[in-house]
Amino acid sequence: MVKKAKNPLKIDYKNGIIEDRLLQIRNFKDVNTPKLITVWSIEIEPRDSKKVIDRLIRNDFQINDPVSLKHLKRIRKNVESSTLEVVLCSKEYIYDKDEIDQKLKSAWASAEKYEVKGVIEVPEFAPSTKELNSAWSAKYWPLIWNGNPNDQILNDYKIDMREVRDELARASAMSTKMAAAGQRFPIVSVFVDPSRQKAKVVAEDGRNYAGSLPIDHSVMVGIRTVGERLKEDADADADAYLCLDYDVYLTHEPCSMCSMALIHSRVRRVVFLSQMERTGCLKITSGDGYCMNDNKLLNSKYEGFQWVGEEYPVGAVDRDVCC
Repeated sequence: MVKKAKNPLKIDYKNGIIEDRLLQIRNFKDVNTPKLITVWSIEIEPRDSKKVIDRLIRNDFQINDPVSLKHLKRIRKNVESSTLEVVLCSKEYIYDKDEIDQKLKSAWASAEKYEVKGVIEVPEFAPSTKELNSAWSAKYWPLIWNGNPNDQILNDYKIDMREVRDELARASAMSTKMAAAGQRFPIVSVFVDPSRQKAKVVAEDGRNYAGSLPIDHSVMVGIRTVGERLKEDADADADAYLCLDYDVYLTHEPCSMCSMALIHSRVRRVVFLSQMERTGCLKITSGDGYCMNDNKLLNSKYEGFQWVGEEYPVGAVDRDVCC
């Protein structure tokens, strides 16, 4: 983990822009709407707080719980009863109340006098502003404010800006050439293998050619080409995702079909040049605002960026075309 001050990349944390060119694509609407999860809690006497924290939370729940609760304060005071209410773990980690009760009794003998309370709902993630942090703390459960969690996400990105520029320049040159030749779909995708050992897959939109199918978007052609190459590779894992950890560079923002195909292929990152306001599916201001790369309803995500500079022009397509 690189400290902000030592990060070689110039990052505008407020606006989510890297090197004045790469705009982070995230579903900020979802970020500022709490997704609630259920957790187990217990009400104890203050003198037993150290036993709960040391013997249960630190030695078990914090280590094994698949849901990180580091943004929560584990203890809150009940002024009326002079007791403490403690968040133990998520219901995703332990579903059965009897199992929680057994862990308590195993931790120390006198714990049998306490009974685990019914589950309560708390935010799964920290909010993006200090104001929201205070509001959620008052409404749900006390939260710890450690700054906007997205700052760390931005700081952790590993980006080779030279490669980004080279691949976008490649896609841009092909797109403008296709447009000059009168092709209706000057849309290009570049798939870069994570090992950087295999040749790049550069895919033109197949709809420009006779005999193509309506679904032959450049992204779909690219994914299919990667799959065909895997079939030819005797050492390839037949069960592996087609484009696992690939970086994909696009001339145009992908439509819902292509965005989902990239999800299913488990790409690492998508960078596109031109927003498709009517048919795009990544930006919250595009299409129906699905923000497919960062949608909480899906079980996978990928990093999404738009190049906001003007160095790489692309061929124009009709605003109702799905790319």
